[in-house]
Amino acid sequence: MCLMRILTAMRVCALGVSGGLILAGCGATSAASSNNTTPSSHTKTVVTFWESHSATNQQGEAIAQIVKQFNQTHPSIQVVVHVTPASAKALAAVQAGDPPVMAEIGHLPQYGYEQAGALVNLSSLPHSHLVGAWPAVWQAEFTPQHQQYLFPADIKVAEFFYNATLWKQAGLTQTPTTWAQLMHDAQMIQEKTGAIGLGARLDHNDWLPLFYSNGGHYFKRGNPHQLDLNSPAMATTIREVVARDNSPYVKILSYDTSFEDFASGKLGILENTADGYEMVREEVAGKFPVGVFAPPPGTTGHSEALYQGLSFVIFQHATKPQQQAAWSFIQYFDSPSGQAVWSTIGGEPPVSQEDIAAVRQKAGNQFGVNPGPYAGTAVAIQELQSGHVIHKIIGPEQTEIDTVIQNQIQSVIQHKESVSEALTAMQKQGTAFLSGAAVQ
Repeated sequence: MCLMRILTAMRVCALGVSGGLILAGCGATSAASSNNTTPSSHTKTVVTFWESHSATNQQGEAIAQIVKQFNQTHPSIQVVVHVTPASAKALAAVQAGDPPVMAEIGHLPQYGYEQAGALVNLSSLPHSHLVGAWPAVWQAEFTPQHQQYLFPADIKVAEFFYNATLWKQAGLTQTPTTWAQLMHDAQMIQEKTGAIGLGARLDHNDWLPLFYSNGGHYFKRGNPHQLDLNSPAMATTIREVVARDNSPYVKILSYDTSFEDFASGKLGILENTADGYEMVREEVAGKFPVGVFAPPPGTTGHSEALYQGLSFVIFQHATKPQQQAAWSFIQYFDSPSGQAVWSTIGGEPPVSQEDIAAVRQKAGNQFGVNPGPYAGTAVAIQELQSGHVIHKIIGPEQTEIDTVIQNQIQSVIQHKESVSEALTAMQKQGTAFLSGAAVQ
C-alpha cells in the first residue's frame, strides 16, 4: 500500500471514532503504520497515546471522555489513543525506532526505557511540579538518581471491600478498626451466611503494608543499599500472616479470580488489594452494594496503605511540537476538570489534593456514602490525606526481592521453616538481589 493510501486510511479511521480513540480493526496499531505519522493536512499536531485500559471498562470510558474534551478544547492538537499493553510493548517500539509520542507505563518498566535513553526528562518542561501532589505519589515518579521521566496518571490505594448484603445478614454494623475485629467479622460472616469470611492474597499487596504498619522498613534507615528484613517488624508480620492464612475463615485467592470470587456473592470481605476500586465496582456491576474500609492499624498505631499505579511518559523520538502537545494533554488530564471525570467514572482518587473539590462536586450527594458508588474513591482520599501511604519498592531487582520474601513467608505458613529461619534466609537471599533496588 502506498504512503498516501496509508495516511488516508488512518485519517478515515480516526474520524470514525469519537474523541480520537482507536479501536481494533482501524489498522492504526498495525506494525506497518508509524506511531508518529501526522495527517496529510498538517493542520493538527497528532499525539499517539498508548495505554492499557480497555475502551469497554470504566477507566477506558473515562480516558475516552477526557481525550474527547481535550481535543475539542485544543483544536490544534489531536490525541489518538491506542489500547495496548504499553508497559511491555512500547520498549520494543523504541528499539524499532517507532514508539508512540506518549504512553502510560508502570514504575518498574521505566528502567529499560531509561537505559535506552528513550524518555523525555519532564523536569525540563514548564510547570513540571504537580501542585498539591500527594507526597508518596510524587516521590514515586523519580528514579533513585532523582530523574523525572514519569508523571502521575492513576493512583490505586490498598483497601478492603465487603459485600454489604452479607455484612447485614451477619448482623455487623461497623467496619473493623483492628485486625482481631476483622477476623471476628470474617468468622461471623462465614457462620451466619455460609459465605467465605475473608479472601486474601499472598503477594506484596498483602505483606508490604502490614510490614510497614508494624514499624518495618525495607532498607536500613539512611542506607538504601542495605536491606532490613531480619527485624522484629517482619517477625510480627510473618506471624500475623500465618495466623490469618491458617484460619478456617480465610481463603487464599489467586489474582486472576479474586474479583470474580468477590462478585459471585460467595465471599464476605476481599482483603487489602491495591489493584483499584474500579475493578471491584466493575466486576460486581451492581449485584450487591459494596462497602469499603481502610486497612486496620499495625503495632505502630496506624495503617500504611500501599499505593501503586501507572504514569505518563513522553518519548524522545517524538518531535518537539508533539512533545509539547503531549505535555499539554498530561496537564489537562491532571487538572481539576480532567480528574473530576477520572475519579468519578474511572473510580480512583485524584492525583492531586487540589482536585478533590472538583471530584466532590461532580459526584454530588453520593460522594462519601458508604456503601455507595464512590465509596472506594472517598476512602482512598482519606488514606492519602492521612499521610500513611507507601509506594511499593521499585528498582531493577524488585521482583526478585519480593519473590524471596513471599517464598519465605509461604515456607513458614507450610511449616517448612521457623520464623527465625525465614528471616535469616530472606535477608541473605534478598541482599544477593539488591543491586539497583531502591525505595521511592
